[in-house]
Amino acid sequence: MDREELIQKIIEEKGVSAIPKIVDLLSEEDVETRELARDILEIMGAADGKDYLFEEFKNRFDLNEDDDISLLYLAEILADFECKEIIPYLERMINSFSDERAFPIIYENLLKLTKDEKYLEYIETYIDDGGELEEISIMAMTNMPSKRVVNNLISKYKNTNSNSIRALVLDSLVKVLLSDFELVPYLREIEPEISEKISWQLQKS
Repeated sequence: MDREELIQKIIEEKGVSAIPKIVDLLSEEDVETRELARDILEIMGAADGKDYLFEEFKNRFDLNEDDDISLLYLAEILADFECKEIIPYLERMINSFSDERAFPIIYENLLKLTKDEKYLEYIETYIDDGGELEEISIMAMTNMPSKRVVNNLISKYKNTNSNSIRALVLDSLVKVLLSDFELVPYLREIEPEISEKISWQLQKS
């Protein structure tokens, strides 16, 4: 049974009543288990489980547990569903995490929901921190397609010696341009070489 079949089987057999138990899997040490649980919850939420997910999110928030990774996953899912009700919770979640990798993720979700540049400014502070923080911040800022983000990504591309970071930057530029095609001529004008590197991906899309 492949991954998609397994997800569908769980959803059909368990339904939304299983959401609390599936949420518990988000805190498992095994990454594959966490990712599978997230995928299941995303599909459930897209169907008729959004309200259940929000209630579970509030329940987890009220537990006030430090570094609750399940809460981060739920926030990400609900932000993707444009659930603006979580905004005040997200703003308070910063105080519940000691692992700084959570900060740009929380700001990313706030940026998705509000499109407020102040959250982009917070994300920008992590772009030169190296390691996971750097990668998270690069991906996070793509949620606000703008000339400012294009400039940030170009600067990162030019000032890094890491091939993996450059590849991530190019992928992020593609995402930004696909979200706002008016930025395509802007990139072509200021950085024709970089524009050429990703032109085939834009044409394919």
